[in-house]
Amino acid sequence: MIASVRLEQTQSLKQTQTLKMTVQMRQSIELLQKNILDIRDFLIAEAEQNPFLEIESYGDEPEPFTESGKDGDMQDSCSGVDNTEGRELINADNTENISDILSQCDWGQLRDTSGNSFGDTHVRKQNYSDIDFSFENNLVSEETLSQYLDRQIVSLDLPDETRELMIYMAYNLDDRGFLKESDEEIALNISGKTELVAKARKELKKCDPSGCGSTNIYDYLIYMLVDPCVAEIPKKYAGHIKKLFVDVSVRSLLEKKDFVPLCEALEVKEDELHEILSAIRMISPYPAFRFSQFKPEFVQPDLKVFMEGDEILIHIEDRLLPTVNLNKETFDKKLKECKNRKEKSYMKERYRNAEWIIKSVSDRNRTLYEVAASIFTHQKTFIELGENFLKPLSLKDVSEDIGRNASTISRLTNGKYAETPHGIFELKFFFAKQVSDNLATNRRLETSIKEIIENEPKEAPFSDDDISIQLGRKGIDVARRTVAKYRTRMKIPAAKDRKKNYNFSSGG
Repeated sequence: MIASVRLEQTQSLKQTQTLKMTVQMRQSIELLQKNILDIRDFLIAEAEQNPFLEIESYGDEPEPFTESGKDGDMQDSCSGVDNTEGRELINADNTENISDILSQCDWGQLRDTSGNSFGDTHVRKQNYSDIDFSFENNLVSEETLSQYLDRQIVSLDLPDETRELMIYMAYNLDDRGFLKESDEEIALNISGKTELVAKARKELKKCDPSGCGSTNIYDYLIYMLVDPCVAEIPKKYAGHIKKLFVDVSVRSLLEKKDFVPLCEALEVKEDELHEILSAIRMISPYPAFRFSQFKPEFVQPDLKVFMEGDEILIHIEDRLLPTVNLNKETFDKKLKECKNRKEKSYMKERYRNAEWIIKSVSDRNRTLYEVAASIFTHQKTFIELGENFLKPLSLKDVSEDIGRNASTISRLTNGKYAETPHGIFELKFFFAKQVSDNLATNRRLETSIKEIIENEPKEAPFSDDDISIQLGRKGIDVARRTVAKYRTRMKIPAAKDRKKNYNFSSGG
């Protein structure tokens, strides 16, 4: 007996929650991403287009620094906490040997050619420094990979929690688009669930460019070529490529460029192996390949932090920002001249947009101050004593302290610099992980490992076990595998390789 299938049309109601990105919402997000020079350019450009924004002063000429200026509105004081560790950020860029294989191609041919209460309606600049500013000492900003991903993420129909995790990840990618932190580490850092982090990473990989958020080059290649295989590859080689990257022993043959045993392991001929490698080379060697990362030679700090007595003083560096007024008289005049409802609606929209811009800039500065105050209250010993006294601090700590979303803090700390008594640092620098029970941070661990290796006897380098013991004497109790992990991240060879390099260079 054959069962019949009944088709019919029905009406039903379904309630879904989606995010509608208004121009104003997008503008607020973009302003959080911008540094002081970008905001300056933005305000000048908007004032040229909007008749209701009036520039009173462009803020080009810095006013003399005075003691009374130090007590300005944008400056406040905050009390701090206790000691521990730190070191300047480095790009731990472990490209793996497989990148040598992938780089054997003309990648240049593949590059892409790339109703509200608005509060105050006046943004006032305050000049505190007598240091001359030159635009020649600053590079032109361009959209970064993080900002490009951010624009995609906010428009996705995903739960808020997932989007926030994705934004955090987007602003913590390295220069190649990888996110080396494990799902467990991210969950611990922002007080989330590991399964939600894994889902967010999976969604981030789907964004353009594909594979962003992969933990390393192999995770990226597996995503692109194996599971789910988003790249176009010949079906007849799908099984061979899967074996090539999933089977570690086969993969090691590719790293060593042992092509004869590699052909035997994959059960292919040399010409077929050549086709397989050609298919692999058709994808970008890493997710962020077509993005030129913004690496400033000179940066303009967004804020200054210094000690006065026992207090930490913070002020937002806004001397370059134009003084912008909301021109209510022009609006009233233009509104009376309107001939129909459509013109009136347009004028009101432009006026509301002008209000929103001024409010957004004010909110951005206020939020930046809140984040900075939270960071430097916790890192008071850094301001007092220097980099070796940076304390463990996570995004979750600041988020809970000021009651802001982690995504907001990620956007705000990316590309923003603070001038401190010990140099200029990106705000992200002050987020340091704890690596031992005595509050030692990852920055101090890296510094200590480097110092031990620099002072070791070159003819008999210390093993990771030896380094672990010496770190223990300094009060940093970490296991050998932790030493090996951070040594590898800093691209320092193992003891036997360091000895071999020394013997070779010394002629021994």
